[in-house]
Amino acid sequence: MIRNILVVGGDRRALLMAPMLAGEGYEVRTLGLNAGDEKLADIAGADALLLPFPFAVRGGDVPTLTGLTLHPGDVLECAADGAVVLAGSGLEPYAAAGEALGKKLKLAHYVSHEPFVQKNAELSAEAALFEAMDRTQRALMDQAVLVTGYGRFGRALALRLKALGAKVWVAARREAARMLAGEEGMHPILPQEIAGVAPELDMVLNTVPAPVIDGKALKALPEGTWLLELASAPYGFDAGEAKRLGLNCAVLPGLPARYACESAALAMKEAAMRLLVEASL
Repeated sequence: MIRNILVVGGDRRALLMAPMLAGEGYEVRTLGLNAGDEKLADIAGADALLLPFPFAVRGGDVPTLTGLTLHPGDVLECAADGAVVLAGSGLEPYAAAGEALGKKLKLAHYVSHEPFVQKNAELSAEAALFEAMDRTQRALMDQAVLVTGYGRFGRALALRLKALGAKVWVAARREAARMLAGEEGMHPILPQEIAGVAPELDMVLNTVPAPVIDGKALKALPEGTWLLELASAPYGFDAGEAKRLGLNCAVLPGLPARYACESAALAMKEAAMRLLVEASL
């Protein structure tokens, strides 16, 4: 039975999640979230380690708020045998290395909890709308907007834009995604067709973590068009090239943590509680 939880690194979502878990009756400590918390962390005494979402590891270390350097291998080496490790992406090689040395860990992922993934997409979409409206002096109902990608995030974003009256184009590789977008009132196109509609666009919102907007499409966009990068690296377009062409760009990672960190923390807490129970069975 899991009683002792160590929240290892992260952003404001993790910081707010810790007391929420404590309110559910767990004994909770943090590492890399509060000044000096490394002195009381007790990695070996934790039944479960909760690492950051969406990336448990970035640049070779676990992200922290305090500036504490945390190497994921060192953290897992100190973990108790049989500890549950809940994390975002990037931790798998370190967990595998630990298991190769005889360290038995139960690795779980936030993205395996479907309600959490959907809530995160909806929070991201709401935040993206806020960011979009903050960058223009025209109502969205008067604009033509391209959303690249029609996964959970892209779809949630496109539906909100349409509800506000925008003309919404959706660029998606998968035929099923384009068909769904069309059925829901969007104007679906293939990524290679973006250049053809680019001259009539007022804004581009990318949700795809892969290059989908090429140089030809960037050159076809009207000068001053806003491009918001909402995905993770390697990103959907070359921001440097876009700026050289007179386009406006903003790279906006981690939207839920920046825009609605309390709601995001609550979603993480609910996912953590469910996944920890499943992992301990």
